[in-house]
Amino acid sequence: MRVIRRLNIVILLILILFIAYIRYLTNFYIFEDRALLDALLISLVVIFLAYIINSVTGNLILRKVSTAKDRYTLRKTASILITALAFAALFAIWFKRTSTLLIAYGILSAGVAIALQDLLRNIAGGILLILYHPFKAGDRIQVEDNVGDVLDIGSINTTIMEIREWVDADQYTGRILHIPNSFALNKTIKNYTRDYSFIWDEARFLLIYGSNWKKAEGIVLNVAGSILGEFENLAQKELRRMGQKYFITTYDVQTKLYMKMEENWIEMRLRYVVAPRKRREISHLLVSNILEALEKEKDIMVGTATSIDLMDR
Repeated sequence: MRVIRRLNIVILLILILFIAYIRYLTNFYIFEDRALLDALLISLVVIFLAYIINSVTGNLILRKVSTAKDRYTLRKTASILITALAFAALFAIWFKRTSTLLIAYGILSAGVAIALQDLLRNIAGGILLILYHPFKAGDRIQVEDNVGDVLDIGSINTTIMEIREWVDADQYTGRILHIPNSFALNKTIKNYTRDYSFIWDEARFLLIYGSNWKKAEGIVLNVAGSILGEFENLAQKELRRMGQKYFITTYDVQTKLYMKMEENWIEMRLRYVVAPRKRREISHLLVSNILEALEKEKDIMVGTATSIDLMDR
């Protein structure tokens, strides 16, 4: 790569010296004012300087910036800006009239905007994320189908550690996602931990008709209370603090049980608050402890009338 770079510099220098020799040391010319040679010589100098500045900037970024991602982003951005400025200078050289120059700059600006629209949208999105900070590193967010914990918020993209996908419940898949920051302009950002670090979850239990559902209700709430009491207290305090910033219509975080009659069973849904990162752990603990408690009761049958997994009585 360095050999090619040096070869390009040598070729540009030879062309500049050749055109300068023709322009100033010979009588060869096409136009009497030699405008073409002047424009050609200045254009070559502009290209040569742009090439040198781009190389120096790239080497400086390599020495000063530690992470590979930031190096790549900065070098790419610097290269694009230097190229755009070089094209603007070339337009100014070859289009002398003011009106023509304005048109040329307009065409150039439109071309750059179209060619770099994705990059510009990502940069604009990054600025919005910095100004309004809808999330910070460490937050758990969802953008469309992408869910995970924020690892880094860059100028071009946001990096998250993915959860869900093929893994059941809210656990890591091991994949790192790089989401372009343009999502901040027109996508809904779902934050699981910002301002309020709890979510509501539900556990579902089915009872066969004829079961002592009232006793089952008491058992479920009693077991759940011993597991979820700490979450309720913390969630209550956070919700009241959150009420100082937002209009909150209720501060009820109490664990509740809702029952529904179906064709072949009685459905019991336990609704409770839990920390997002402990959702699966608490769900497992609730289900295992509640099933263990219900199994001890002779008049409570878990399952459905058509299930082959009915508990032996």
